[in-house]
Amino acid sequence: MVNSIAPGDWKRFMWAAVIGAVIFVLAQILPAQGSSSMEEESIASVKASKSKAEQQALQFAKEKFRVEPVEAHTIYQTDSLAAGYFSKQKLTTKFDKTYGSDFPYDTFRVQLKMNDGTNAFVYVHMTTGKIVGWNWKGGVPFPEDESLVLKATQAAMDAGFREEELAETSTSPKGEVVFYPKGYKLGEADLRVTVGVASGSDGKPVINRYKAVFTAPADYVSNVDKQKGIANVLSVVSLLYMALMTLVLAIIYAVLYRRHTTFKRGLFISALFTIFYIYSNLDMMDGVMAQSGEEIMTAQGKLVMQIISAVMLVPVALAVYFSLVAGDGMWRSNKRPLWPGFRERGYGDHVWRSVGLSYLLALILLGLQSIIFIVLEKGIGSWSTTDATTSPYNIGTLWLLPTLAWCAAISEEAIYRLFGIAIFKRWFKNTFIASLIPTVMWALGHVGYPIFPFYTRVIELVILGLVFCFIFLRFGFITAVFTHAILDTLLMSLSLVATGEAINVTAAIIYVVLPVIIAGGIRYWHRKKHRPEPDIPLA
Repeated sequence: MVNSIAPGDWKRFMWAAVIGAVIFVLAQILPAQGSSSMEEESIASVKASKSKAEQQALQFAKEKFRVEPVEAHTIYQTDSLAAGYFSKQKLTTKFDKTYGSDFPYDTFRVQLKMNDGTNAFVYVHMTTGKIVGWNWKGGVPFPEDESLVLKATQAAMDAGFREEELAETSTSPKGEVVFYPKGYKLGEADLRVTVGVASGSDGKPVINRYKAVFTAPADYVSNVDKQKGIANVLSVVSLLYMALMTLVLAIIYAVLYRRHTTFKRGLFISALFTIFYIYSNLDMMDGVMAQSGEEIMTAQGKLVMQIISAVMLVPVALAVYFSLVAGDGMWRSNKRPLWPGFRERGYGDHVWRSVGLSYLLALILLGLQSIIFIVLEKGIGSWSTTDATTSPYNIGTLWLLPTLAWCAAISEEAIYRLFGIAIFKRWFKNTFIASLIPTVMWALGHVGYPIFPFYTRVIELVILGLVFCFIFLRFGFITAVFTHAILDTLLMSLSLVATGEAINVTAAIIYVVLPVIIAGGIRYWHRKKHRPEPDIPLA
């Protein structure tokens, strides 16, 4: 059986956990409470504002475009370039106070299907409910002439601009006028106002587009695009490692070490992972729609996208299963079973003690992560931005969000620790190298997150990943999985609590205590099946 924590070490781990929790609260929770970012304020305003925004958009479109809307779908949309620039320059609070009420970069985007077959997008302020932009893809665009500029100028003045602020303009063949209002500047970001004019079905002019947004400077945009390009390549490398290299090697080594394990191992948790992982990805389709901008996604297109997403996850699910089988067999062949089985004596108590230790380790890791972020922010100027793809607002069943914590814990600990360390230790005969290589590959799989420079997460996760390797090698696979799941659950549950909705807050509490329920149930069932049960030998 895996070595457990010595009785005398509990107190040291508890004190370290307390310190980690304090650091996390001081560095992450309190600053977030004091932040005035529009997304955080809107979360506090409750998700019900999403349906309210939809009703306002329906009424607005009917009156503005003189066409009846027949369908509506609301998602969260964000201008991550503007948000990231203001975050990098420490101008977020100033932007929210000065311009956030009129030109927010976080909005509800309501996609409308009109009864004439056209589509429209209406953008609604997330906290005030004010209509801050729209784009009706209908009507006949006005020609580039003086009347176009006059009508667009009047529309901009109706939105609150003064005529003297609108002197600098440019026009396009699409019947649009772009204004560069004077005096609207923050850092190097300038306000750009786009107004479109078209002839409606009744022949009368209609303002079919209005968009007023701050644009980040060109050098910042270029820098971010370059970093995203590198991050995409690295993400593909990590994905290929996980889904192809790991899958092929895991199948081979599962066969080679089959007499040390059984192909029944991991079937249940692999199936559990697959179900929740596929559902969670399908539940985030609104994020995919947000990422595609104002491209119209039909119901058929959405279905095809869902099928493709589900099919692409199959290799990952297989990699997880064979990593569990092969990894278990390889460690047992070395007389070091880091993943004990239910039939083994002492298993129930091992799981129970593992979950207790895992809560302490998760709090320690939260504190360590906070320190890493502070050091990287001060040292290399790291900054973060918004991301509609993974936003809680674009998740269909938000209270199921923390199931992703278990998906990540099961898959990543199986692929990168249980199997990853085993195979590289066999090849290189060195524990540190065997831990470092899969840890780097694990870290590369997270560079797509909206944190810059892209190597910020590589540095952070290499450090945290090596700690996970230590946890795995010292306390075993079960402790590593519990620690990983609890760590991610605590972070994800904060998003649930922030909505203020009873169902989400209740779910967050349940998820936080769920590991105790699971471990308690396993210990009870194991003791019922195996009596008497001796103590687990200590290190």
